[in-house]
Amino acid sequence: MYCSECGMPKGVGKANTWMSSGAIVSKYEAGLRGIFCDVECLNSLFSSLSGRIGYDVTRLVIEGKRKDSKHYTRGLLRSIQESGATLPGPEEFFQIMAANYSIPGFGRVNIVSYREGEGIVLEMEDTYSVSMAQGQAAGVFEAVLNCRGDVAWEGDARRGRVTVTAREGEPELERRIESEVEHAVPLSESGDRKYELCSRCHIPLELSREFVWDAEKALIIERRSGRRFIFDNTRGIVAVMRVLVDELGEDVEQTLVEISRADTHEYYRGLKDASSCEEEFLRLSLWGWGYPTGLREQDDGYMLQVINPFYDPIMVGRVWGLVESLSGKILDLTTRDFSGGISYLGFSPA
Repeated sequence: MYCSECGMPKGVGKANTWMSSGAIVSKYEAGLRGIFCDVECLNSLFSSLSGRIGYDVTRLVIEGKRKDSKHYTRGLLRSIQESGATLPGPEEFFQIMAANYSIPGFGRVNIVSYREGEGIVLEMEDTYSVSMAQGQAAGVFEAVLNCRGDVAWEGDARRGRVTVTAREGEPELERRIESEVEHAVPLSESGDRKYELCSRCHIPLELSREFVWDAEKALIIERRSGRRFIFDNTRGIVAVMRVLVDELGEDVEQTLVEISRADTHEYYRGLKDASSCEEEFLRLSLWGWGYPTGLREQDDGYMLQVINPFYDPIMVGRVWGLVESLSGKILDLTTRDFSGGISYLGFSPA
């Protein structure tokens, strides 16, 4: 399971490419981007957004991840067919997916029961996100059985059961999220980020210094902070954010910027003297967030660009909070322009 040279899971390098422009892209599906996410920040994003706008976004999170998971699973099934291999039956395929669920750090899952054409019950432990886990389970179910799956959760934030029940129909909201999931954002080819790759599995060697990756325990832990991370794709969360903006107005984007900025301040609270902006920009590109580069001081403020931000509002908040945390200054965002896959940012003293 693990590479004998770098110690990381073998399949990660086989399936993904780290681009010099700050994106991790799938070798098997065009437009699919990978990302390492801090679980604490991810869950704070959803809860903080619900609190600030006075609207519980849980259902949208579930629907966005459902459609992303459905899209991903259909692509996986299509790849199996195109390879000439025999497609596994539904129950066998569910077992395969359950066995692989822990590798990206999502948690552990076991199949409690499966009733053909009716539904499935899953037991989950150390789940990274209850809403995202429900969406993932429902999406796999729908892709395999080609029918709608109603999903419900019983338990707490750490352990519970997911029940997916088959039924007909596809609400309008789901169709809208589906269109967002299928919308791939073009990537800029700019960037000069360099990686030293493992000679065996072709994953950046920096990852082994960055994370302790224990697939058996379903955990990816950042060495320096002790925080839990997952390795996921960007599609589901971006689809949810876009629909929220469409539903509730463009002010939601600014709210996402502010939440990301606040979460970044919290993340760097104990790391201020242990790094620099340039080091953190390289770290973000390693994580697949995009590549902040070209930082320069200007009139006691800063200018820079971010190549291929995975989702611009969240990345703007991250960079804003990062520069503030490591410079010790409170800054106003005075320039923000996103064009051709590159975000141009300027900050001035508040």
